[in-house]
Amino acid sequence: MERVDEQMRFRGSSLATSRYIAQVESNGFAIIERVLSEATVLRLTSDIQDLAAGESVRRKRGIYGVRNLLDVCPAVRELAASEAIRQSVCPILGDDCFAVRAVFFDKIPDANWSLGWHQDSVIAVRERLDIEGFVAWSEKAGVWQVQPPADVLAKMLAIRVHLDDCPADNGALRVLPGSHSHGWLDDEIDDWKANTPEVICDVRATDIIAMHPLVLHASAKSNQPRHRRVIHIEYAAEELSGSLEWHDRVGKS
Repeated sequence: MERVDEQMRFRGSSLATSRYIAQVESNGFAIIERVLSEATVLRLTSDIQDLAAGESVRRKRGIYGVRNLLDVCPAVRELAASEAIRQSVCPILGDDCFAVRAVFFDKIPDANWSLGWHQDSVIAVRERLDIEGFVAWSEKAGVWQVQPPADVLAKMLAIRVHLDDCPADNGALRVLPGSHSHGWLDDEIDDWKANTPEVICDVRATDIIAMHPLVLHASAKSNQPRHRRVIHIEYAAEELSGSLEWHDRVGKS
């Protein structure tokens, strides 16, 4: 088990460099430090905390999960279109990229959960259509979700915006570098775990992690449970097959 070394960390001024692009493409992730101001983090935290209860908001002594965040939180929609975030996405997906979904999750003493090794496997679309290769349909909080062919997710990028410090003992993201380049790994996860050293992505509030959805990732329970608030925004740059449409699309501001 390794911590992220300095070669995997970047500052905003270095995001257009070939090293950043190579890092994301080869390992499947990178950490970008100090992307947001502390004031912005506080505002986002407050705006999410103030969301009214509804289908998209799951509460347990406070918010610990929100679906469809682009729909219900204007501040997050603004964040997704901001230059501060898009400068981490455009070098990978191009200037025409757009945000297609955002979710929020937290770890608190009454909702201190772990997550085993997995790949992100679903996208949000406007309606259910029978298109070859799109399977495992479900409807959550009024939005259709579906597992697309792996090559759809391979052309996407997720940005994890951290609103709290997240060291190794606070359920930090764990990643198996390089696993994003091999399609669906359902039957090969044990081999990857055995043969690839995992990396712990310890980050601070104001940092973000850029990651490919298909990279194998996990997180443990917090040893000393405290907030670990994350806004997870997914981006794409291409249309879907047939008449399928992304549920949302937020371009540059």
